[in-house]
Amino acid sequence: MKTAVLLFFAASALHFEITDARGKKPSGVSIEASAPDADGWCRLKVVTKSKTGYVLIWPFDGMAKAPDGPEPVPAIAIEEGDGKALSNPRVVASLAVAQLLGLKPRTPLETAALLASADPFFRGAGLLYADRPADAVEPLALALKDRERQLTRIPSEIYAAAMMYGRALFAAGKFDDAAVAYLKAMNQRPADPAARKGRAEALIKAGKPEAAEGLTDRSPHR
Repeated sequence: MKTAVLLFFAASALHFEITDARGKKPSGVSIEASAPDADGWCRLKVVTKSKTGYVLIWPFDGMAKAPDGPEPVPAIAIEEGDGKALSNPRVVASLAVAQLLGLKPRTPLETAALLASADPFFRGAGLLYADRPADAVEPLALALKDRERQLTRIPSEIYAAAMMYGRALFAAGKFDDAAVAYLKAMNQRPADPAARKGRAEALIKAGKPEAAEGLTDRSPHR
């Protein structure tokens, strides 16, 4: 009973800062959160009062957990079929992350704005999408550190940055560091199969198969 009550309060503590493809708050759009899983994460669903359909693209996997402070969880919802959405670097970065982390099929994205961005997460996502993982490592490291040092730490932001950092390190051949990055993702989501798989594969590549035991199978790195 006590656990159920705690999970209910975890879900009710979620509140969101929703923006659309133009960086503005969309009218009549809200987000509903499911009951939390064992790690406290909720599945998110866009709810709209208008006739226009909206698609949630951030958090990239439609999952969130209550932050440890008062700040809202960033969320991006775009109109279905909005051809101008891809002019917003935040939208492009969100789609690139979903593709790079295996949730969406790889489709062409124009990432020039990401590569020129001063935002380390945007730039890192653009570099990784451009198959330049060694160049993506530094900006993604900065992005992760920034998210970890916020007064309000937002799990969905830290998890995404840690997963992207781990992928860049793995692709750059820095397997020990990749294992640490994936551990940071696991710290946010202990039961997450993707984070556990990434850490296991990095440990195996680093020559530490015994440390990977119990994490996951040895399927190819996605």
